[in-house]
Amino acid sequence: MRALGAVVAVGLAATPGALRVGATIQTPAQPIGVAVGAGSAWIASYGSGGLLRIAPRTNRIVARIKTGRGPIGVAYGAGSVWVANFEERTISRVDTGSNRAVAKIPVTARGPEGMAYGEGALWVSCKAGKVVRIDPASNRQVALIPAGPEPRYLTVAAGAVWVTSYDSASVRRIDPSSNTVVQTIAVEPGPQGIVGDRRGIWVASYLGGSVQRLDARTGKVVGRISIPDAPEGIASDGTFLWVAGNGGSGVDRIDERSGRLAGRVHTGLEPRGIAAAGGVAWVANSGEATVSRVVAQ
Repeated sequence: MRALGAVVAVGLAATPGALRVGATIQTPAQPIGVAVGAGSAWIASYGSGGLLRIAPRTNRIVARIKTGRGPIGVAYGAGSVWVANFEERTISRVDTGSNRAVAKIPVTARGPEGMAYGEGALWVSCKAGKVVRIDPASNRQVALIPAGPEPRYLTVAAGAVWVTSYDSASVRRIDPSSNTVVQTIAVEPGPQGIVGDRRGIWVASYLGGSVQRLDARTGKVVGRISIPDAPEGIASDGTFLWVAGNGGSGVDRIDERSGRLAGRVHTGLEPRGIAAAGGVAWVANSGEATVSRVVAQ
């Protein structure tokens, strides 16, 4: 892999702040994707073929919604929850009022997986090397975009769609006005989770053991934070990054300004999907079929 240029390296040597697991919720097998919206946390349970709705006030599962075979990715947008059914090439749209799947949308690429909503559309990465664009007005696939080998997670930020390509150690930047890749950015090996906010685009490199920050304007790598335990899922609440270490059993919280550790906590075996809002993170512990609610003490 070519040199990444001038990168600011920041370790996790700072004294960690206090985090705790406020609740542990037992789930069906293999919880993976996590999203927050409509006052709830939403969990894609791969082993059960459905979506779980968790009420934050009670930390209980209040709805179990059948979607399709192998639900893996989940996103919230346009007043709906969207679920990628990996094993059957479909996307389910779930109405949050009735807790029912109201549409099942076929896609033409194999293995729909990662999901993100923004720029008026739903974006889905597919194992076959494509990103699918779904129009929420018609519930139809309207574009199929080449995205490199093994595209995984996506984020929509700074007027673009960003998708990690695991096998090529890169991030593709997609222009939603043309549905084309306009930039390919080399990152450390095994990029998985990605999230964008006002400070840039953050990429979790599973094999590189790091989170890298990209400048949202230029796409250049401008920072690096060492992370133990093979980071996969990543989320931002605007002040902190939350990183799930799939190779371990916990979550790191990182101050976005300093790049320093602001808390670390054990959650469960193989934490993968993560979402954060209002200072709370929801973590899917895929290896032990639980969801953790992580809060600051």
